[in-house]
Amino acid sequence: MEDHIFFIFYIFIFLFSTIGYGFLFSEYIYKEFAELNFGYQGILGFFILTLISMITIFFFKHGYFHNIFVHIIGLILFLINILKNKNRRNELRFIILLTLLLIIGTYVYKNHDDFPYYHLTYTLNLTNNSFIVGSGIFSHGFRTFSSLFYYHSLLFLPKIKFYLFHIGPFFILVFFNYVILFNLREKIKEQKINFIYYFSLLSLIFINIVFYRLGEHGTDRSAQILLLLIFILFFEIFYFKKNNKNLLILLSMMTVIIFLASSMKAIYYLYLIIIPIVVYRSKASFFLLNLKTTPLIIILFLSLSINLTINYFSTGCFLYPAEKTCLVKQKWSIDSSEVKSMSTHYEWWSKAGGGPGYKSEISREEYIKNFNWLNDWIEKHFFNKISDTLLGILLISLILFSYIYFNSKKKKSYIKNLNFSAYTLPLLFLCEWFLNHPSMRYGGYVLFAIPIFMFVSEIFDRYKMKRKKILNFTIIFISISFLVFIGRNIKRIDKEINFYQYNLFDSPFFYVKEVDYYRIKKNKDLEIYSTKNNDMCWSSKTPCSYVKNLALEKFLWMNMVFKNDK
Repeated sequence: MEDHIFFIFYIFIFLFSTIGYGFLFSEYIYKEFAELNFGYQGILGFFILTLISMITIFFFKHGYFHNIFVHIIGLILFLINILKNKNRRNELRFIILLTLLLIIGTYVYKNHDDFPYYHLTYTLNLTNNSFIVGSGIFSHGFRTFSSLFYYHSLLFLPKIKFYLFHIGPFFILVFFNYVILFNLREKIKEQKINFIYYFSLLSLIFINIVFYRLGEHGTDRSAQILLLLIFILFFEIFYFKKNNKNLLILLSMMTVIIFLASSMKAIYYLYLIIIPIVVYRSKASFFLLNLKTTPLIIILFLSLSINLTINYFSTGCFLYPAEKTCLVKQKWSIDSSEVKSMSTHYEWWSKAGGGPGYKSEISREEYIKNFNWLNDWIEKHFFNKISDTLLGILLISLILFSYIYFNSKKKKSYIKNLNFSAYTLPLLFLCEWFLNHPSMRYGGYVLFAIPIFMFVSEIFDRYKMKRKKILNFTIIFISISFLVFIGRNIKRIDKEINFYQYNLFDSPFFYVKEVDYYRIKKNKDLEIYSTKNNDMCWSSKTPCSYVKNLALEKFLWMNMVFKNDK
């Protein structure tokens, strides 16, 4: 029982602290965000905390003292805002209720396959050591930087230790739900039932039903959830008239979310192209020229810079494994031939070149060219991973359409909010995904959902329903999405209890395998470990390396590791 109390207690401590840092962002960086709801404040806080983590790791390990200090500040900021603003108290009650409604998703016994390989040990290393130059040498996983690891490193506190290193995606899920629910309520109040309303509703239902399994989120699905929110803001800006103030807020928030998603998964830097398109189309050049946005632009530039810096000091490449970004070879740099090989490997893997129990006989270099991969991809990936997702998207759309069709009196007079150009951007992103990295984890779930939900939302918007029926329709289908989320998680937990002998009533903590490890290198400031029997690192002492021929030196004030080829 004690473990369960600490588990829930810390979830709310970290939740409130994260929102508190969102208030800090709104108060001192960009005051136009001050009136935004708790969901957006949580996303802003998540962004700031990852930035704080990525900066401080160059000077301090993220141990108990560092993290307690960080969260005390966050909680103080949260309490000050709640006490100062009475309107926030209703939001507080709602965020608590929403978190409790979804909290069953946090009870996980088995995490995804990459968790024991590098997610856990990467984050644990940040709690035990300050930044190590050349850490990409430890394993392939240490080269694939994600800000989620840095957010999680701030959650290492007494009693709970590393057992909430999977909670970041849960908070993203909660904040996304909060933003959508809040916006739907406001649109019903203002009687703005339009394309955006239906697109938002479909997105919320899709995420709650399809992304229900928190243990499988990794670093990928959180970024995809944020991608849906990016497009919701994009549509708000692109197709509906806004005054300069509202346009500036929407554009600024969209930009922050793009940078946050990109810090979680570097592939989302591609979506930065949305910003100049919106600025040009909406004639919002004042975004770049407005003095109010100057601190925001500085913070975004700092975020990008620290992301690239961590990548560079880990691997010698600003964006690993993009070989062209490996500009200056350093002592710790990953060899260029290995960078090129891994770039090919990731593309080969995403195009179904290999997986559990199969491997293409064609060489990897040839496999990824000229659609040589297409037949395997259709067989291994499209059926049944993509086809199941498409079926779910279509089923959600059909069920909602059936309700609207049978409960509306007549069609609206047709007002064309969208045209073909609306579909150009999401379809271009979908084509880029298909040609270069067509794995669902690299954005596929959401990239298939967006154009379909756009089309369906256009159709929904042509039907006229009374406000009360729309409200009932919304409540019914949101409630169903929550019930499906809870039901699927109950079924998952029951399976984990029976299959893995998971004693949930004894402990809420996820499984961690005990492995044998030993020291492979030491100097006066740092000890490096590895595991016996080819085990994954799990929670062994850190840093834990899968490469054993290492050398240690000092680089400025930091420890540096590199291959010892002598």
